[in-house]
Amino acid sequence: MDELLFRSNRGIESMQVQAEIAASKTKDFFNNYSRQVSDLFKQIWSNTHVKEIKGVLLEVIKFVIDVSSDVKKYFIESVDLKYLSLFLTQTFGNKWTKREITLACVGFLVGGLIGAAVGYSIRSTQTPYRYMQAIQVVRYMGPESVAVLQDAQAPYECGDFDVLVNVKAASVQVIDAQICCGYGRNFRKILRKLYNESDLPVTLGRDCTGIITDLGRKVKRLEIGDEVWVTLPYWSQGTLCQTILVSENRVAHKPKNVGFEGACSIPYAGSIALSTLSEANIDSNNAQNKSFLIQGGCTPVGCVLIQLLKSWKADVTATCYKRAVPVAEALGANEVITVEDPENAASEINSNNIKSNKNLFKQLEHINKQFDFIILTKNESADDFKTFCTKEGQILSTYPPQLASDSLGYLTSLLFTSYIYLKSWFGSVYDDFDEAHLCHVTLEKLTELVEDGVLQTVVDKVF
Repeated sequence: MDELLFRSNRGIESMQVQAEIAASKTKDFFNNYSRQVSDLFKQIWSNTHVKEIKGVLLEVIKFVIDVSSDVKKYFIESVDLKYLSLFLTQTFGNKWTKREITLACVGFLVGGLIGAAVGYSIRSTQTPYRYMQAIQVVRYMGPESVAVLQDAQAPYECGDFDVLVNVKAASVQVIDAQICCGYGRNFRKILRKLYNESDLPVTLGRDCTGIITDLGRKVKRLEIGDEVWVTLPYWSQGTLCQTILVSENRVAHKPKNVGFEGACSIPYAGSIALSTLSEANIDSNNAQNKSFLIQGGCTPVGCVLIQLLKSWKADVTATCYKRAVPVAEALGANEVITVEDPENAASEINSNNIKSNKNLFKQLEHINKQFDFIILTKNESADDFKTFCTKEGQILSTYPPQLASDSLGYLTSLLFTSYIYLKSWFGSVYDDFDEAHLCHVTLEKLTELVEDGVLQTVVDKVF
């Protein structure tokens, strides 16, 4: 028993020693930490900027005290307190003491302030609107539904990564005619709910040039006053208006050697051309001595393709209307095939609204030439051109593809909407179903090509 007590006492003494050591170390730690904190506050307190702030605060406090004193003095001099007390006593009766009258006045004052605060917080706020001119589609019923509006809502506030651009010039593309007929309407409607994009009316125009008038606070590449060009996807509001608000990802500096009107013919068409060639793995390293047929050589995309491929030393044959032959030759086409202009000759249209040109195929048969690549810039059937392509050749199209989302039923539309919402919730971007090539990276490449003289701007008419 004595042995057990002895060992217990030793254990307790050991625990006491360890507790004293722990307490001592804890005390030293807190002392050291408090000294460091104290030194830090001393340094902050003696800092020059803090002294300036203290001085400003002291001046503000002194100003408030002086104003309060002046108000108090004016009130005492201007108001007869005895008369005021007598008036309140007569009004409320002799049963009310001065203390009760004072509390009542304070209550009225506090209640009035609370009422004013509540009224201010629930007041009806009207969102300020700014208006501008814009060319918009008000219904999906074809070109007849296009209207020039004088009171279109203009953007004026930039998000963190947005850019506000004053539009100087904008171009009209083939896809604008399709948008008039409802191209991308279902996808656009979903995004209207998800990202506050409007469904109707839709502003036309997929590219423009202009001057930056405002920037988001996180935009680093651009500055206010920069001359830029912009390109936009089909689901977005367009550029045929006076002011646009776009993500900085869609904006790049405009070439310095061309004007606003000429430059606006390049962004959208050039982005489509570069994307098409990139998807087919065609570049300056492998295009040399390859034969290309560009159907629609004087379309916006066709003009860019001719110049790019010629700079890469390819053999280019282009088709175009008779009045555009000098343009195609000036751009560098090795051979130009003239097709009938629908304005001057009747063109047959099949049930799929695809134009066929028998004269074109006869001329292609006559030259007896097969091409490594055939690029269709118009709504033509690729099967009609297979006989003019080599065995290992490719037929490419720059024409806007048909969207499955435009012909969805109720159930499939619901599933598609859910899919987009899920991608949004997981932080995904539009790249899986968007024209991801319409970005500042592509625009910067086009800027270099124009400034280096590889690309020339082609403008048919200016309105």
